[in-house]
Amino acid sequence: MPQTFRDAKCYRSMLFVPGHKLDWMLKAPKYGSDALILDLEDSVGVAEKPAARIAVAQAIKELRAKPIGLFVRLNAWRTGYVIDDLNAVVVDGLNGVILSKTEDPEDIAALDLVLGELERSRGLPVGSIEISPYAETALAMYRLYDICMASQRVKRAGGATGPSPGGDGGRSLGLRYHEEDPPEGVAFGAYSVMQARAAGIVHIEGGMCAQLDDLEMVRRLGEKSKRLGASFASAIHPSHIPIINEVYSPSQTEVDEAREIISALADGIARGQAAVRYKSRLVDYANLRAAMDVIKKAKVAGMDVGDVATVEVPAY
Repeated sequence: MPQTFRDAKCYRSMLFVPGHKLDWMLKAPKYGSDALILDLEDSVGVAEKPAARIAVAQAIKELRAKPIGLFVRLNAWRTGYVIDDLNAVVVDGLNGVILSKTEDPEDIAALDLVLGELERSRGLPVGSIEISPYAETALAMYRLYDICMASQRVKRAGGATGPSPGGDGGRSLGLRYHEEDPPEGVAFGAYSVMQARAAGIVHIEGGMCAQLDDLEMVRRLGEKSKRLGASFASAIHPSHIPIINEVYSPSQTEVDEAREIISALADGIARGQAAVRYKSRLVDYANLRAAMDVIKKAKVAGMDVGDVATVEVPAY
């Protein structure tokens, strides 16, 4: 059967903010990220979690009118915290939840069911809240395709450069590298990208830089992730956001070329030709789809794309 692609709003950058810091959450939009991840997991101590849930719910209510995505990182299943997390934060304005330490497809299926019940009981559009799985163990990385297929709510996944050094994923795999951007991670990252894309996921997460002050590393990691198929990245420090936004936005040269390809193909299709010469190469519907993706991303970034020809694109 043909593959179904799961489109959703494009985000270039997502900024982590500790969920027990209400003032930090409320001022976070000024840093320019396309979305926020209000964290109830690792950045919040056990004793602080009840108050953090209240603070995150309040932050969503106060920020929901702003043009920024609002996601919450939940605690993992089997911690005893997930239901309390969901009861607190499933409110109008929540765009998605991130499930920490997703282990298997049943974790996603269970979360889908609970979200559906909460949406119905609270008068929210059913299916509107996304699920983003964080595959942080060897088993989860191995099962990522099945995890993504467990719910149509899953629209973002991946990890284009593989597990971070010192993180849960690297420890689970027994990796021994310590540098931020190791070549060894590419194999694991490519495997994750392939599984996510096979499941119809087009929004692929790139590597996140853990070095707070190394902005050059942020850029290198972002550019490498983009080459490996990533379309966005998360950040743990506001200073990373401008670089991430730049890396995951098309350049003006890319936008100009995309517009020209669309125009050339529009003219060709009007003459009954679905493949035409553009400069020194042949372009067809596949190039047209790629060019339209570039224009879409440029619009998200607030770029002026000029006059873009209208052309009907066949289904994938």
